[in-house]
Amino acid sequence: MVPVELIASDGQIHVVEAVLDTGFDGELTLPREIIQRLGIPLYDDYVSRLADGRDIKVSGYEGQVMWHGRPRNILVLETEGDPLLGMYLLWRNRITIDNYANGPVVVEELG
Repeated sequence: MVPVELIASDGQIHVVEAVLDTGFDGELTLPREIIQRLGIPLYDDYVSRLADGRDIKVSGYEGQVMWHGRPRNILVLETEGDPLLGMYLLWRNRITIDNYANGPVVVEELG
């Protein structure tokens, strides 16, 4: 799990714990309840392929996160379940995982 600082439409910061998902090539997924709480605008609908090969229609939202101390615009996909942090958001970062129960996950920006 990785803490992600989400910027709501009113500028407030909300921290959620996201699962680091190396099989997800997008930026971030969030459940509808969190998207509504953030008040972020709908952008478009997308077709997303799941790990089991099925294609599903998902709504995409114009989100913002604090990433390495700076605001960053991202595409948030609405899905059920835990928030997922994908590889596109992690591009040009080093990920260090201490692989034991509740071990830390560190995301460092590469120069």
